[in-house]
Amino acid sequence: MPQRTAEDRSLPLDTATERRSGTGRGRPAAVAWMAAIVVALVAVAVPVLWGLTQTGAHADVRMPESPAIEQALGIRFSRVAVVGDGGLITVSYVVLDAEKALRFQSDREHAPVLVSEARDVSTRRVSLMKQGHNMRAGQTYYLVYENTGGALRPDEQMSIEVVGLRLNHVPVL
Repeated sequence: MPQRTAEDRSLPLDTATERRSGTGRGRPAAVAWMAAIVVALVAVAVPVLWGLTQTGAHADVRMPESPAIEQALGIRFSRVAVVGDGGLITVSYVVLDAEKALRFQSDREHAPVLVSEARDVSTRRVSLMKQGHNMRAGQTYYLVYENTGGALRPDEQMSIEVVGLRLNHVPVL
């Protein structure tokens, strides 16, 4: 019969022998613990990963399009977001026709007006409208507005008015 170690002396003889041979109760207990840890990690990871794939109210937001604005200005508005702790608004657009887009970007006198659909307020104060750029079709550019009096708020809808045309139901991020 094999010698018992000091650690094994506190266990009954059959448990000490099973432990040394690797066929005893120690292995099923370890498997059970590992299974419990895996289940716990999955229970925590699934909701976290699900939350990362959903961006709150913005997950299903679709930007409206206006063929008339695209034809007239050579751009497609792609995003409106309140930034800078609520004091600024960025209006992003994609260039479709570089020549028309350059005329649009250079026309500071007729910049788009941003109108809230939730309240009777608007803003037209363009803080940054870079001029003289070589515009490229497919490239995204942006305008920065002052959010005068908190005219636009995230999770609301607004309209963009420009050159007598209007793009309605634009989501504000």
